[in-house]
Amino acid sequence: GVLEPLQANPTIIEDNCFIGARSEVVEGVIVEEGSVISMGVYLGQSTKILDRETGEVTYGRIPAGSVVVSGSMPSKDGSHSLYCAVIVKKVDAQTRAKTSINELLRLA
Repeated sequence: GVLEPLQANPTIIEDNCFIGARSEVVEGVIVEEGSVISMGVYLGQSTKILDRETGEVTYGRIPAGSVVVSGSMPSKDGSHSLYCAVIVKKVDAQTRAKTSINELLRLA
């Protein structure tokens, strides 16, 4: 990874991950093995990561085998929403089928 800013930890993307077009993973975020980051997702240390299944909000780490999309969370007073990343599910056969074209291209 790239150290950005200088005091940050390295960004780590583990094996067998799929990172969609125009997505950014920066500032020491860790994307664990086999995760899928959909198109246009921004992940930095201050990006809220909402697990839709549990309602838990975390920062800086995508658990192994997660499927992540862009989303938004309402403010406490409900007057506006702010960007977040949403873990919508765990990788399954349908997800792998959609991302497997990359594996075919790597073998060519």
